[in-house]
Amino acid sequence: MSSSKIQRRQRERLAVIYVRQSSPRQVRENRESTDRQYGLAERAQALGWPADNVLTIDCDLGHGAGQAAQGQRRGFAELCRLLAAGRVGGVFGIESSRLARNTVEWFQLLDLCRRQRAALVEADQVYAPWQDDDALVLGIKGTLNAAELSVLQARMEGGRRNKALRGELWSKSPTGFVREGSTIRKDPDRRVQEAIGGVFERFREAGTMRRAWHLMLEADERLPVRSWPGGVLTWREPSYARVRHILENPAMAGVYAYGKRGGHGKRHARRPLSERWDVFLVDNHEGYVGFQEWLEMQATIEGNMQRPGASGAPREGSALLQGLTLCGLCTNSMFVCYNKHTHSYACGRRTLRPHGENSCVTVGGKRIDRAVERLFLEVVTSANVEAAREAARKVAERESRALRRWHLEVERCRYEAALAERRYRQVDPDNRLIASTLEDDWERALVALKRAEEDLEVARRARRPLPPASQFAELGKSLRRVWEAPATSMADRKRMLACLVREVAVHVDRSSRTMDVVVHWRGGRIDEVTLPWPVNIPEVRRDSRDTVELVRNLSRFYPDKVVASVLNRQGRQTARGLKFTAGLVGELRRRQGIPAFKAPPSGGESSDGELVGVYEAASRLGIHQATIYRWIRAGLVPVDNPDVDGAPLRVRMTDEFRAFFRAGPPPGYVRAQVAEQLLSLSRQSAPGCTSSRGGWRHRTMQIRDRVSTCRNSHLVHSQPGR
Repeated sequence: MSSSKIQRRQRERLAVIYVRQSSPRQVRENRESTDRQYGLAERAQALGWPADNVLTIDCDLGHGAGQAAQGQRRGFAELCRLLAAGRVGGVFGIESSRLARNTVEWFQLLDLCRRQRAALVEADQVYAPWQDDDALVLGIKGTLNAAELSVLQARMEGGRRNKALRGELWSKSPTGFVREGSTIRKDPDRRVQEAIGGVFERFREAGTMRRAWHLMLEADERLPVRSWPGGVLTWREPSYARVRHILENPAMAGVYAYGKRGGHGKRHARRPLSERWDVFLVDNHEGYVGFQEWLEMQATIEGNMQRPGASGAPREGSALLQGLTLCGLCTNSMFVCYNKHTHSYACGRRTLRPHGENSCVTVGGKRIDRAVERLFLEVVTSANVEAAREAARKVAERESRALRRWHLEVERCRYEAALAERRYRQVDPDNRLIASTLEDDWERALVALKRAEEDLEVARRARRPLPPASQFAELGKSLRRVWEAPATSMADRKRMLACLVREVAVHVDRSSRTMDVVVHWRGGRIDEVTLPWPVNIPEVRRDSRDTVELVRNLSRFYPDKVVASVLNRQGRQTARGLKFTAGLVGELRRRQGIPAFKAPPSGGESSDGELVGVYEAASRLGIHQATIYRWIRAGLVPVDNPDVDGAPLRVRMTDEFRAFFRAGPPPGYVRAQVAEQLLSLSRQSAPGCTSSRGGWRHRTMQIRDRVSTCRNSHLVHSQPGR
């Protein structure tokens, strides 16, 4: 058997047998298809390929050929690599869909076969991709394969959706439920029902998921877990993720939900829950809580989130009305601003009124908190007896529920012990290999039963009886003491307040400097309180008067950077107690109306000479600055600067000043060292000495008739008699 499309140069290269099936289940069950694909090696030999040149690639078994599987098929990537290297003469597959079901990979394969002139062989057909007719046929087949995959996927998705619309599509039973035909029902194990119901009770008590989780950990409660549907039931310590899954799962409210839609932000949070799922069927099965109660729980959970527009879970901050305040002008939520000593409520929306006046404000929080707290205690006093009775009833129900769980645990242990006893008594006593094992199981069951009975007795003793009706009046009167007790945290006070207060609207009247606090109670009652609106005036910066005068004086001579260094050298500070910088000096000048320093034009000099610093003057004259400082201390060179301690010295560059400094000695003058030898004097006592000790200037003035000096070159006049 041969083909005219396969030539000798193709047979000299490899014949690659590509083996693939879409799923592991097909690999296990459809063995006939796998055998047919491996049998293509015999056809390659029949077409003229030697057995040594036949290569089978089967590492893609169990991987689909669609677009979703792209990048996961190592075998297909190896086939393309061999084709690109020119080592393949023929590619074998029982049908083109085995190679690729997406047009990108398919046409990539065809392009490589066309460039390398490699044949593409199916079970009963040979194609030459470099020929136009065969390339057209292969392109059509690849497009049809991709379309067929889309049709299959749409058909399966339609079947899944149709089953979901009936509420019968369950991939896995939620925790606390078991499969029953095409629907689910509560787990028949009463311990499981009590554990799942206890999660919702904890949330009703705590108000937040994390607090409910902590209460379960403190009570050493356990949650049921099944590793697979119908698997062995195990009990594990509750985790936050599992508690959250139970509270947010719609199945717990008897709702079938399928196809959760993505989204985030305010728009997604405002959408009803029924619009966040493709399928949302209420009363599909029996749940652990009612649907309306579950909706209220979801609203509470979303309100506890830390995001704009949500009240957030009660925290330990000093703001009593956290998440309850509304702006009376724009009805937007107000957020809490904390500072070092107090807190305030600020509107989250800053809009402008037609006349340009701000419509949203920030108000102090302590005054409003005290007013609402006073109203709350007055309102609760009339109903505190009934509230105390309700709280005691809830505590009793919680303890009864915990006691009921221990009863169920004892009942289970009794069943396990009785079952172990029956198994032990049914075995032949002479068969010690089995009898000893069953005896150990019975012993362990009895130990577990005894431990459960002891725990039940401890729980029964710890149960507190319901107080008599006469004690509820005293409990109600002590509400204020409970509210003001140091052990009561701010989070507890916020939870108590949120039980009765729905929202607090704050409306500010700028003209009368008052604010109206409107309290909306959950029962429909509305109370209004008018409070003064104190405007917080920012502290005025008070600069020191002598510092301002000093800056005013220095700014006439020096720039801000030099002025800042002088002020820091004197140990002065700003009004805020900071060290001066050029920027802070500039702020002080602008605040006090002091003009900035203006430097003279570059290179320009007035008739009196240009004022420059000592370093600048020494640089222009080509001498050391110490020489100029000696002249200044001698009083021979005047300085022009304010009489300020630490201010830099400045001199005027006049012709007279330049005349003091010469490049060489004038006629009749010698250097100081020569004068010392001529006069036989030491350097300290020689006329015109450069010592800086006190009195040397006076001596110089006395001998000025005899000796003239030049400080630059240390010259002394040597004419006799002078």
